[in-house]
Amino acid sequence: MTAPATVDRRVRIGLIVDNPNRDLAGAALLAHALTKRDAEAVIVPFYQQAVDIPLLGLDVVLLNYARLNNKPLMQTYKKLGIALAVLDTEGGILSESGMNAPTNWASLIKDSGLGALIDAYLFWGETVCQAFRDGSGLAPDSLHATGCPRFDITAPKWRDLLTYSRDGYVLINANFPSVNPRYSGSVEKEKATLRGVGWEAAYVETLFAELERTFKAYLGELRRLAQALPERAFLLRPHPFEKPETYTQALGDLGNVTIDPAGNVLNVIHHARCVLHLNCGTSVEAIQLGKLPVSLEYLNSETLRSHSRLPSRVSHAADSFADLCAAIEEADSLTARFDFEGLHRQFIQPWFHLPDGAAAERVAEVLCDLGQRKNTTGPAQRVSLSASLAGGREAAPAGQRLQAAVMNLLGSRAGTALRARM
Repeated sequence: MTAPATVDRRVRIGLIVDNPNRDLAGAALLAHALTKRDAEAVIVPFYQQAVDIPLLGLDVVLLNYARLNNKPLMQTYKKLGIALAVLDTEGGILSESGMNAPTNWASLIKDSGLGALIDAYLFWGETVCQAFRDGSGLAPDSLHATGCPRFDITAPKWRDLLTYSRDGYVLINANFPSVNPRYSGSVEKEKATLRGVGWEAAYVETLFAELERTFKAYLGELRRLAQALPERAFLLRPHPFEKPETYTQALGDLGNVTIDPAGNVLNVIHHARCVLHLNCGTSVEAIQLGKLPVSLEYLNSETLRSHSRLPSRVSHAADSFADLCAAIEEADSLTARFDFEGLHRQFIQPWFHLPDGAAAERVAEVLCDLGQRKNTTGPAQRVSLSASLAGGREAAPAGQRLQAAVMNLLGSRAGTALRARM
């Protein structure tokens, strides 16, 4: 690793955190890497950014995505003289076709005008970075394959931080937020979100029909499994954007099943015997932590598999209920024979970069360089109370302006708590 670079003056870099359980540990590692370079890191909650960022006097903001729905925010930040970098929250478990396929994702940036607002784009792996070199219209020197800091903690040098209160359980990672949504309020809203970012309506209907059918079967098989192996302890972890209550209602009466959505999934994987899933990206984290990922392939369909092929490719396939029970009972021997290194090198590394625990260092290097160049060649950053009061948008609805006013008056934390209670 190269020695940390320093900046001409102390730059302020904002790091937007979407889901704290998933993203906060990586943001902390990145903040640490930035402070080593004499930069100041400011962690900004995703839903408060429109009010907070115009008041913080930042030089650089690391956005957690760039799409049409946050383009007005990006435009406001640029007008304030802030350099914009992007490192997507979802950047490695992608489709081979559809709107989040690498080539289509790159075309979206080019055709939407978003590229004109972006000073640097950082990628989980080389595959997506190359697609952007070929089709995004962004300058090649603004594109960087760095890895994602949230996976740094899977490296051996950080694993001692992954503490958890239990050990040796069979971990079940659920992955059905679209048909079991916690925050959006309805499946129809989830469908509208996918259509809104460019997925064809017919495909969305087919996908959701498959998800609803499979979810029902998945719940039934988990109950059957826990009853078939009563001596095994199972820990079920809902996706961060799923309703945990659905699993409590379906499985909560079983004495050997614990449902726990709290904390970072990496901690929970690290202490598991093996990891059960269906098309879940945590199969990658399981590989990174040396835990056997077992996919319930006998419940899968080509529609669901093709929407995200990587999890199936890197997992031990259970092709029947008997296979699933056997994999759990033989998890130790299967783990000893499983080709973790080969699967990572062949399938995971092109999408997730090097498993060296140094993604935060690479990201910090890019951000500090961007901040230094911005200070030298760009306008000075400005603080804007009016932009904060407008909720970060020139044409903000009255409701957003009211929320922004309350947050400015009471503070964003208090304003957010009041909004949640209302």
